[in-house]
Amino acid sequence: MSAERRTNEPPSSPQEEPRRGDQRTEEQPERRGDDSSASGGLERAYLRVQYLYEISKQLTQFEGVRRTVPAILAIVARALPLRTALLILEIPGRLQPETIVWNAEEVSADRLDAARSHARTSYAYLAGSDAARSADLEGEPTTTTVPSGEPARGQRAEAEARGYFVLLPLVVERRPIFGALQVEGAARLEEPDLVFVNAVVNQLAIALDRQAAIDAKQAAAEAGRELAQRRQAESDRHRAAAEALRQRYEALVDNLDRSFVWEADARTFQLSYVSARAEELLGYPRGRWLAEPDFWSRCVHPDDRGALEQTFRRTLASEQDQRCDHRCRTADSGVLWLHTRVHMEKDGAGGPRLQGVSMDVTAARVAEERVRDQLEFTRAVTGSIGEGVLAIDLEGRITFFNPAAERLLGWTAEEVLGRGVQEVIRIQHATGTSIPDEEHPALRAIRTGEPARDDDDLFVRRDRAAFHVSCTFAPLKREGQVSGAVLVFQNIMEVRRAEKAQRLFAEVSSVLASSLDYAETVAAISRLFVPALSDLYFVDLIEEDGRVERLQQTSVDPAKQGMTERMEQIAGRPGRETPQARVLRTGEPLLILSASTEFALKRIADDQGHQEALHAGSSGTVMVVPLLARGRTIGALTFVGTETGRRYSIADLAVAEEVARRTAVALENARLYQQARRAIRTRNDLLAIVSHDLRNPLSTVLVASALLMQTLPAGESGAQGRKKAEIIRAAAQHMLRLIGDLLDVAAIEAGRLSMVTQRHATDALVHDALAMQQTLATEKHVVLEGELPGGGSFEVLCDRERVLQVLANLIGNAIKFTRAGGIITVRAEPRGNEALFAVADTGSGIPPDQLLHVFDEFWQAKETARLGTGLGLTIAKGFVEAHGGRIWAESRPGVGTTFFFTLPLAPPEGADPRDLSRAYM
Repeated sequence: MSAERRTNEPPSSPQEEPRRGDQRTEEQPERRGDDSSASGGLERAYLRVQYLYEISKQLTQFEGVRRTVPAILAIVARALPLRTALLILEIPGRLQPETIVWNAEEVSADRLDAARSHARTSYAYLAGSDAARSADLEGEPTTTTVPSGEPARGQRAEAEARGYFVLLPLVVERRPIFGALQVEGAARLEEPDLVFVNAVVNQLAIALDRQAAIDAKQAAAEAGRELAQRRQAESDRHRAAAEALRQRYEALVDNLDRSFVWEADARTFQLSYVSARAEELLGYPRGRWLAEPDFWSRCVHPDDRGALEQTFRRTLASEQDQRCDHRCRTADSGVLWLHTRVHMEKDGAGGPRLQGVSMDVTAARVAEERVRDQLEFTRAVTGSIGEGVLAIDLEGRITFFNPAAERLLGWTAEEVLGRGVQEVIRIQHATGTSIPDEEHPALRAIRTGEPARDDDDLFVRRDRAAFHVSCTFAPLKREGQVSGAVLVFQNIMEVRRAEKAQRLFAEVSSVLASSLDYAETVAAISRLFVPALSDLYFVDLIEEDGRVERLQQTSVDPAKQGMTERMEQIAGRPGRETPQARVLRTGEPLLILSASTEFALKRIADDQGHQEALHAGSSGTVMVVPLLARGRTIGALTFVGTETGRRYSIADLAVAEEVARRTAVALENARLYQQARRAIRTRNDLLAIVSHDLRNPLSTVLVASALLMQTLPAGESGAQGRKKAEIIRAAAQHMLRLIGDLLDVAAIEAGRLSMVTQRHATDALVHDALAMQQTLATEKHVVLEGELPGGGSFEVLCDRERVLQVLANLIGNAIKFTRAGGIITVRAEPRGNEALFAVADTGSGIPPDQLLHVFDEFWQAKETARLGTGLGLTIAKGFVEAHGGRIWAESRPGVGTTFFFTLPLAPPEGADPRDLSRAYM
């Protein structure tokens, strides 16, 4: 490289002076004309070459500007008579150039300031900028100091006048000037001096440029090393931080409660990381999770594997987090429910990775299953019951609505969920007034926390139909706090109707049972059914001769008596079949929902005129029900609902049928009662005739037969006559017994049986009864026995003759039905406050179906009907019950029969007989 001199110096530049000096030196040889100048010049040139060599060594061993440049300036000062020397050096990256000042010892401060000023001005002109105008050119020789300002203009001008300045730029090749060297000679510098200085400047420029390049390289290398060190330190810090973060992350994820974290390849789903908790939860070593490519898939339950893989694919496709609940098989063959959340993360190369967190939710799923099962059970229960059930929250919004509520109220669950309870459950009092929303019982249950029950109000359906309900409003409480309310209700219209019907039935039964008089029964029915069951009511009865008689009609409103007259149009006419006639013929009930409709009128009318009459006389609904008794139709009841709003239904028809059934029974009973009374009067008249007109002749026959037997001769001649007289006497006695039985039965039924009650010993009663039947038993070859357990006797209060007749009837029956060789035993023993008598035989026994009828009047078994009249046991029952006792029979076919009856024990002597009678009560 070579240094270039700038020639564009200002006219007043000191560099012009060397040119003038050169001119003078060119003239000097002519004036001197001697050879000593030439030799002196060679010597100086040689010295300067040595100086340049020393300078080259200094520059070769360049130790920095501050050390090397002053040494070079000192060498230059040896070669040239210099006062001052200033090096201006621009260093990249600095705002101000660096300056090195050298001065001779005798140079004053003013002269040094003048040198600085000249250097500043000249360099600014040379560099073509103001960079050097503010340059720091102050300081001591070989040091850089802070500028102290320019000297006064007068002083600088004076110094410049006495100095010889040369300023050469520092430049390499054609690159920009990066500094300058100014020297001030003590005398004018000759051309060789200038050549020398220029050579020094060129070497210095090259050395400085080279050193700058070296310094730049070293600086760059140092900066690179520092950067590398910083980067290494930063990398080390990042690695340490990442390791610390990884350790904290692993510590965090490894300690997650019942959860583990994992990362997997987005294409193969092979795991590349799994936290330690996975091994604890599922029992598989972590190494196996990472080593086996399809471990994640094989670990998942087969039924859930597809769902989990679909979750992975959705995550990759949407690049959004996805969730999935699935089961995993554990190492011990168990099953865990996991809730897995999957996230997609891209690596440094942009490739996707799957990251996820899997949480053990087995306990929650089990609890959820229990809740679901309980909920399903609750839904099944509430869905199967007939009661409507709904629940509301604290704001009164419906949260549950069961199928029964849908059916009862006409709403669907989808329509009411979220609605206010007041919109769906509209409540009316029985008077028809509605309950205000703010007083709704469900909201009141929430406010008060107390349940409420209501059986008197009505709910209004969606179609505005109202029905009676039985409902309970109860608050729902969780942990002691009210969280809502539940309503349970049921339609009790049928219950109310049934209650009303039961009250009506009870009243009907009571009224109909109050009298057996036929006329009173018919009148009571009329009063009962209006207005309870109809607005207009009438009865058609079939008389014994087959005629149909309509009893007087009854109306709820006397002002509507005209309607009852018009209803005569519905009465039977020759050639017409009215609704009543149809019911009487078929025995089936008839319900006409609207008697004024054309269809209904055509059903019951015979012709157009009849239809018009019916239309004029009918304005409501009609029920006609048959009166059925003992399998036959005895009449019909007609119930008419007029304009009062009464409309009959199938349920009303069922009530009417039951009412008709009871009415028919009552009417039939009244009719039978009348017939029975007539029969009893006839029988009593007959008995009176028999007892009065037959007993006297029979008594005469008995007396005559006895006298005849006495007058007949003894021996064989009178034997035939006595035998015939005995037959006559026996027949008369039998007739008297029959008459006596009939009279006893009549007295028992009429409640006029006369008895004389006294104290009688039981052993005497048993003995006398056996003695009375001994002859008959002997004839039948039957053994009669008497038993008194305990061996002692006791007394009873009774009519002796009546009790002996009871025993006689029972023993006589036993003799009839006991084969020869059989045994009949009569036993009596005390039982508490009464005596128990028993007559047991060893006969054929009585079948169970016949045992129930043995005490009925005139009843006899078919196979033994010829053996008696069928009144003996009836009379025995009447006599025993007249004593306040009981009688019954027990039998085993093929083994025998035992008849039991009881009589009151006689009180101890001196005791009040009423005490004993009270004891029997």
